[in-house]
Amino acid sequence: MRKCLFFLAIALVFGMVAAAQISDDEFRMLMQSNAANVAAIRDAPDTAAAAPAANKLVDTFTKVAAYWKAKNVADAVTFAENARDAAKEIAEGQGDKAANLMKLQQQCGGCHMAHRAGGRGNFTFK
Repeated sequence: MRKCLFFLAIALVFGMVAAAQISDDEFRMLMQSNAANVAAIRDAPDTAAAAPAANKLVDTFTKVAAYWKAKNVADAVTFAENARDAAKEIAEGQGDKAANLMKLQQQCGGCHMAHRAGGRGNFTFK
């Protein structure tokens, strides 16, 4: 009985880890969704109106951080976590929306400069 429970626990842990990881294609889809959410935040008349898009970015950058963590790319994890934190500030109405949006976009730009190659429609990883 103990052995059975032990192996079940191990299987559950590995199953959760595998489910938490996203594929390269899922990663690309997440990246492609960011432009619309950033535009929605930028165009929102106030932080309350920006909150739904900001919450989507919080979710996206949480997944992006996990993606890079699984690949052991520490600076990309930091970029994603900083972007997530800036989006969270916007979603919670903390600080200046424009300043937080600028911080978020700086994180995106830094990560893209470090890890993205190719041109529009044909981006690859460095």
